[in-house]
Amino acid sequence: MIKQINAKELRIGMYIVNLDCSWLNHPFTLNKFIINTDKDIKKIHDANIKLIEIDTLKGLDVSFETNSLIPFSINSERKIENCGAKAEMKAAKIAFKEAKIFISNLMASVKMGQHVELEQINPVIKKLSESILRNHNALLALTRIRKMDHYTFEHSVSFSVLMMSFAKGMGKSDEFIRLVGTGGLLHDIGKTMTPDHILNKPGKLTPEEFLIMKEHVVHSRTILEKTPDLSQISMDIAVMHHEKIDGNGYPEGLKSEQISLAGKMSAIVDVYDALTADRCYHDGKDPTEALNFLLKGAGTHFDPELVQKFIQSVGIYPAGCLVSLDNDHLAKVVEIKGSMLKPVVEVFFNIKTRKEIPSQIIDLSTQSKLKINGVDRFENWNFKPST
Repeated sequence: MIKQINAKELRIGMYIVNLDCSWLNHPFTLNKFIINTDKDIKKIHDANIKLIEIDTLKGLDVSFETNSLIPFSINSERKIENCGAKAEMKAAKIAFKEAKIFISNLMASVKMGQHVELEQINPVIKKLSESILRNHNALLALTRIRKMDHYTFEHSVSFSVLMMSFAKGMGKSDEFIRLVGTGGLLHDIGKTMTPDHILNKPGKLTPEEFLIMKEHVVHSRTILEKTPDLSQISMDIAVMHHEKIDGNGYPEGLKSEQISLAGKMSAIVDVYDALTADRCYHDGKDPTEALNFLLKGAGTHFDPELVQKFIQSVGIYPAGCLVSLDNDHLAKVVEIKGSMLKPVVEVFFNIKTRKEIPSQIIDLSTQSKLKINGVDRFENWNFKPST
């Protein structure tokens, strides 16, 4: 939607479609572009431009919170108070939407030859990481809501969220959490150089096409080597997420001792997110199936100890998934507070009567009799995943 705003309302992530001045007089080569840095905003202010038109479908709206413009220090440790998943959901939705818009625009810019700059990424990671630190279940629930035609962008954001949740679950520092979040968001940046007919092919790739697809990791390294001050942790995630500890991964065929901690973590996250996402050529597996796949690959593809830690971080029944209870009710998992087998759920449907019932939050860890029968799919009951 096209909206006219005051220049004072400008922020990183907005998509400009018109500046209220002659094209010859404004400081940009294009009349339509994404605001990537504070420098872009300063140029508009310095040119004394007062009114601007933005497209809220291609970039951020003024309705978003503006605290992402607070200066970000990668080395600063902040005390962030925990809260419930329900209370965190509003902020998580904002952070998640901003991140999807950002990575979509960033990939478009990189495809046109622009470089990746950390000052563009830091505000996005700041919001995501702070939401993770308050309650990671809110963002994890949002990763369950996907659109097949937006897979590349949504996979990047979900990958980032899962990496940060993983790191938090391992007790890592706030700084490490941010760095793996940055690496996660950028890990597939090399796909901007993969031909569209291969990247978006609605089916299995031929061996020749798969060889071309695998080159995206090398392309990611090439692109990110031009990013000043990018941490080695973030780079490792981009270049090692397809390596396997038995040496049968790509692009380098590294073995366990050659793969960094972040690299080993990213291999687990990449497979888990890919397996659980719906694609045009297959339905995503339920979380328990994906976790079983990881367990089968532990010791060959994945580090066994890290697989266990990943399961502990996301849970057997992750936030956002649909479960059936042994009292014939359907419920959505809200968060995990204690036992992975007994999360907090929101009951909303009676399977026997096939009717919705008044929504009720139940902490299964306090219910000695009520148990989860298994994971179900929203589509089986004509429901759309929601938060």
